[in-house]
Amino acid sequence: MMSRSEPNNQPLVVKILGILALGTMGALTGFGFASIMEAEQGASWADSLALAMAVALLAIAVLSGVTMVLRPSTVPKGCGILQITVFLLAGVMFLAPIYGPAWFNADVVFGGIVVLLIVQSVANLMLWRAADEMLRQVMAETSAIAFWVLQTALFLYAAAERLGLVDTISGWGLTGILMAVYLVASIAAAARRGIN
Repeated sequence: MMSRSEPNNQPLVVKILGILALGTMGALTGFGFASIMEAEQGASWADSLALAMAVALLAIAVLSGVTMVLRPSTVPKGCGILQITVFLLAGVMFLAPIYGPAWFNADVVFGGIVVLLIVQSVANLMLWRAADEMLRQVMAETSAIAFWVLQTALFLYAAAERLGLVDTISGWGLTGILMAVYLVASIAAAARRGIN
């Protein structure tokens, strides 16, 4: 979640406890991811990347919720719940193709993903409308950075594939790569503007 940095007038003990809490949450996230990866040892690299993205997105959603509760003044008005919703839905959409077929027919899973994508798109549009100019600028910069990095990488990959230098990557693998690049671009764009 993107929240504005604010002058921190909290006592040192509170800051240390906050750091310990974040460290604990990070450790639990890492442990959870490691446990999933151990259970999924035969998973393809594309599924492993999708799991990593799902865990990251869900962890960001949880941290965003914590930020919204503990530091509501740092969250742009009207944006907190929408950002959390977008992250949660993205995480679920990465998990659904991997785990959904164990419970439902593939057609049902895909239909669910389509519905979730529509809801997420509406939430993103609502987020854009609710955002102030700085947050909109961060969103635009994130998209631009991700586009140029991915366009360059895709061209180089396509040329190497055409020349027989690399194997074909599935659309699922490319989607995981896209999300990883987008998350890094989001962090870079937000950090440039003092948003954390």
